[in-house]
Amino acid sequence: MYISMVALNSADNYEQHQAIWSLFPDMPDRKRDHLFRIEGEQGAKRMALLQSSSIPKTSNKAQVLQSKPFDLKLSNGEYFKFKLVANPTKRITETKKVIELKNEAEQITWLQRKLAGANVTVTSIDSHLIKSKKTFSSRFVTFEGVLQVTNAKQIHALVIMGVGRKKHAGAGLLSLARAS
Repeated sequence: MYISMVALNSADNYEQHQAIWSLFPDMPDRKRDHLFRIEGEQGAKRMALLQSSSIPKTSNKAQVLQSKPFDLKLSNGEYFKFKLVANPTKRITETKKVIELKNEAEQITWLQRKLAGANVTVTSIDSHLIKSKKTFSSRFVTFEGVLQVTNAKQIHALVIMGVGRKKHAGAGLLSLARAS
């Protein structure tokens, strides 16, 4: 796995998605094996944290600023600080319709259900709308906190595969840093 900092040339969510794909030109027929999230702005550029199985290459839509390999090793009982930008949703059983969760308590319950392989304490939560030219606006929630791993295999899979919906749009990347 690789973790990279990337500068994107667009503020539009759909164009960011396209720019991230442009970083992997040698694999046109592959499935998505990367996750990203917007970390901030520098002038007209959006800075994105990118996790991928192969090393990204700068394109005309995005510039790779820094990239390094990483191998996350987890053990049960360990504590980590975490950050996750996600799109908390639920499916209405009768209609099969998917709705976004807007209530903070429901969002935290959603997170705890998704991270069932850990004891989760949320220390910060922030909700914001993400706009796109191609799709409807989506509610993304930034969760930060501390978790204690209770099922290392399950949490490792979530780091690799991502959490929740809208992974293509910059949600789902679970970042962990050892708590000191």
